[in-house]
Amino acid sequence: VSQVPVAEGKSVQQTVELLARRLEALGADKQGTFGVDCETYHTAAALGTQGQTGKLMYVMHNSEYPLSCFALFENGPCLVADANFDTLMVKLKGFFQNAKANKIESRGTRYQYCDFLVKLGTVTMGPSARGISVEVEFCPCCHLQGVWNVFL
Repeated sequence: VSQVPVAEGKSVQQTVELLARRLEALGADKQGTFGVDCETYHTAAALGTQGQTGKLMYVMHNSEYPLSCFALFENGPCLVADANFDTLMVKLKGFFQNAKANKIESRGTRYQYCDFLVKLGTVTMGPSARGISVEVEFCPCCHLQGVWNVFL
Protein backbone atom coordinates (compact mmCIF):
# COMPACT_ATOMS: atom_id res chain seq x y z
CA VAL A 1 0.00 0.00 0.00
CA SER A 2 1.35 3.38 -0.93
CA GLN A 3 0.15 6.94 -0.52
CA VAL A 4 0.30 8.90 -3.76
CA PRO A 5 0.74 12.69 -3.71
CA VAL A 6 -1.96 14.81 -5.32
CA ALA A 7 -0.88 16.27 -8.67
CA GLU A 8 -0.02 19.95 -8.51
CA GLY A 9 -2.98 22.13 -9.38
CA LYS A 10 -5.39 19.16 -9.30
CA SER A 11 -7.92 17.95 -6.75
CA VAL A 12 -7.80 14.50 -5.17
CA GLN A 13 -10.60 13.27 -7.45
CA GLN A 14 -8.94 14.65 -10.58
CA THR A 15 -5.68 12.91 -9.66
CA VAL A 16 -7.50 9.60 -9.06
CA GLU A 17 -9.18 9.90 -12.47
CA LEU A 18 -5.79 10.65 -14.07
CA LEU A 19 -4.24 7.55 -12.46
CA ALA A 20 -7.26 5.44 -13.50
CA ARG A 21 -6.88 6.56 -17.12
CA ARG A 22 -3.18 5.66 -16.99
CA LEU A 23 -3.98 2.18 -15.67
CA GLU A 24 -6.60 1.65 -18.38
CA ALA A 25 -4.16 2.89 -21.04
CA LEU A 26 -1.71 0.21 -19.87
CA GLY A 27 -4.42 -2.40 -20.45
CA ALA A 28 -5.69 -2.90 -16.90
CA ASP A 29 -9.25 -4.22 -16.62
CA LYS A 30 -11.76 -2.94 -14.05
CA GLN A 31 -12.67 -5.67 -11.58
CA GLY A 32 -15.24 -3.88 -9.44
CA THR A 33 -14.90 -1.74 -6.35
CA PHE A 34 -13.36 -2.02 -2.90
CA GLY A 35 -13.75 -0.31 0.44
CA VAL A 36 -11.82 -0.18 3.69
CA ASP A 37 -12.87 1.78 6.75
CA CYS A 38 -11.31 2.32 10.15
CA GLU A 39 -12.95 3.63 13.30
CA THR A 40 -10.96 4.71 16.34
CA TYR A 41 -12.03 3.84 19.87
CA HIS A 42 -10.41 5.00 23.09
CA THR A 43 -10.73 3.69 26.61
CA ALA A 44 -13.45 5.40 28.59
CA ALA A 45 -12.29 8.24 30.86
CA ALA A 46 -13.69 6.48 33.93
CA LEU A 47 -11.23 3.62 33.46
CA GLY A 48 -8.11 5.73 32.87
CA THR A 49 -5.91 6.47 35.86
CA GLN A 50 -4.90 10.01 36.75
CA GLY A 51 -2.16 11.36 34.47
CA GLN A 52 -2.27 8.50 31.95
CA THR A 53 -3.70 8.72 28.47
CA GLY A 54 -6.21 6.12 27.33
CA LYS A 55 -5.36 3.26 25.02
CA LEU A 56 -6.57 3.28 21.44
CA MET A 57 -8.21 0.50 19.46
CA TYR A 58 -8.77 0.61 15.71
CA VAL A 59 -11.69 -1.37 14.24
CA MET A 60 -11.43 -2.01 10.51
CA HIS A 61 -13.69 -3.45 7.82
CA ASN A 62 -12.50 -4.56 4.39
CA SER A 63 -14.73 -5.41 1.43
CA GLU A 64 -12.26 -8.16 0.49
CA TYR A 65 -13.27 -9.91 3.75
CA PRO A 66 -16.99 -9.06 4.10
CA LEU A 67 -17.68 -11.50 6.94
CA SER A 68 -14.78 -10.34 9.11
CA CYS A 69 -13.92 -7.38 11.27
CA PHE A 70 -10.39 -6.55 12.40
CA ALA A 71 -9.44 -4.87 15.67
CA LEU A 72 -5.94 -3.62 16.34
CA PHE A 73 -5.03 -2.61 19.87
CA GLU A 74 -2.43 0.10 20.36
CA ASN A 75 0.87 -1.71 21.04
CA GLY A 76 -1.01 -4.96 21.33
CA PRO A 77 -2.56 -7.87 19.49
CA CYS A 78 -4.66 -7.91 16.35
CA LEU A 79 -8.06 -9.52 16.64
CA VAL A 80 -10.00 -11.05 13.76
CA ALA A 81 -13.70 -11.42 14.51
CA ASP A 82 -16.92 -11.86 12.61
CA ALA A 83 -18.93 -8.89 11.38
CA ASN A 84 -21.01 -8.83 14.59
CA PHE A 85 -18.02 -7.36 16.46
CA ASP A 86 -19.55 -3.90 15.91
CA THR A 87 -22.56 -4.97 17.97
CA LEU A 88 -20.24 -6.02 20.78
CA MET A 89 -18.50 -2.63 20.68
CA VAL A 90 -21.88 -0.93 21.26
CA LYS A 91 -22.34 -3.08 24.37
CA LEU A 92 -18.81 -2.18 25.54
CA LYS A 93 -19.42 1.58 25.38
CA GLY A 94 -18.67 1.79 29.10
CA PHE A 95 -15.14 0.60 28.35
CA PHE A 96 -14.48 1.92 24.83
CA GLN A 97 -15.84 5.13 23.36
CA ASN A 98 -16.05 5.79 19.64
CA ALA A 99 -14.07 8.81 18.47
CA LYS A 100 -16.68 9.71 15.85
CA ALA A 101 -14.64 12.42 14.13
CA ASN A 102 -11.82 9.94 13.44
CA LYS A 103 -13.48 7.55 10.97
CA ILE A 104 -11.32 7.17 7.89
CA GLU A 105 -12.24 5.38 4.66
CA SER A 106 -10.59 4.37 1.42
CA ARG A 107 -12.93 3.53 -1.45
CA GLY A 108 -12.23 3.05 -5.10
CA THR A 109 -11.83 0.72 -8.06
CA ARG A 110 -10.02 -2.60 -8.41
CA TYR A 111 -8.00 -3.22 -11.57
CA GLN A 112 -6.42 -6.43 -12.87
CA TYR A 113 -3.20 -5.94 -14.82
CA CYS A 114 -1.46 -9.19 -15.82
CA ASP A 115 -0.57 -10.88 -12.51
CA PHE A 116 -1.21 -7.75 -10.45
CA LEU A 117 -4.30 -6.57 -8.62
CA VAL A 118 -4.24 -2.77 -8.27
CA LYS A 119 -6.65 -0.95 -5.96
CA LEU A 120 -6.88 2.78 -6.57
CA GLY A 121 -8.86 4.69 -3.97
CA THR A 122 -9.73 8.01 -2.43
CA VAL A 123 -9.01 8.37 1.28
CA THR A 124 -11.65 10.37 3.13
CA MET A 125 -12.04 11.50 6.70
CA GLY A 126 -15.58 12.60 7.32
CA PRO A 127 -16.88 14.49 4.29
CA SER A 128 -13.49 15.65 2.99
CA ALA A 129 -11.01 13.85 0.75
CA ARG A 130 -7.61 13.55 2.45
CA GLY A 131 -5.51 11.65 -0.07
CA ILE A 132 -5.05 8.80 -2.52
CA SER A 133 -4.16 5.20 -1.79
CA VAL A 134 -2.75 2.67 -4.23
CA GLU A 135 -2.48 -0.98 -3.24
CA VAL A 136 -0.64 -3.35 -5.56
CA GLU A 137 -0.88 -7.10 -4.95
CA PHE A 138 1.11 -9.67 -6.90
CA CYS A 139 -1.18 -12.60 -7.71
CA PRO A 140 1.08 -15.08 -9.49
CA CYS A 141 -0.34 -17.63 -11.85
CA CYS A 142 -0.78 -20.98 -10.13
CA HIS A 143 -0.26 -22.97 -13.33
CA LEU A 144 3.33 -23.63 -14.33
CA GLN A 145 2.50 -23.44 -18.02
CA GLY A 146 1.14 -19.90 -17.55
CA VAL A 147 4.37 -18.63 -15.97
CA TRP A 148 6.91 -20.67 -17.92
CA ASN A 149 8.19 -17.61 -19.82
CA VAL A 150 8.98 -15.88 -16.52
CA PHE A 151 11.38 -18.70 -15.60
CA LEU A 152 13.22 -18.56 -18.93
